[in-house]
Amino acid sequence: MNSIGVRLIKTALFFIPRANPDQEKLYPSVAKWLIEIDERGIPIREIGIDQDNAPVFTAPNDRNFGFWMDSDKRFKVDELEPSSYEEFESFWQMVAQNA
Repeated sequence: MNSIGVRLIKTALFFIPRANPDQEKLYPSVAKWLIEIDERGIPIREIGIDQDNAPVFTAPNDRNFGFWMDSDKRFKVDELEPSSYEEFESFWQMVAQNA
C-alpha cells in the first residue's frame, strides 16, 4: 500500500476508540489469565497474571473492555483450569486497591 493509503488508514483508525487503551501494552507480560465465565461460556471478567503470579490488570473497567471480553470466544468448562471464586476475588481486589 502506498504511503498516502497508509496515512489515510491511520487517520481513520485514530478516530475509532480502542477497546483496551491502558492494557494493550501490558498483554506481553501476561503469563496466564483468570477468566470468569457465565453458564454459556461467555467471559464476564478477566484478570491478567504475570510470571510472578501477580495481577497485572483486571477488566472490564471504566476505560478498558478486556482482551477476552472483546472477543467472540466462548469457553467450554473443560478447556479451562478451574480456580476458586475466592482466588479470583482476591486477585480482583488486589488490583482494585492499587488503582
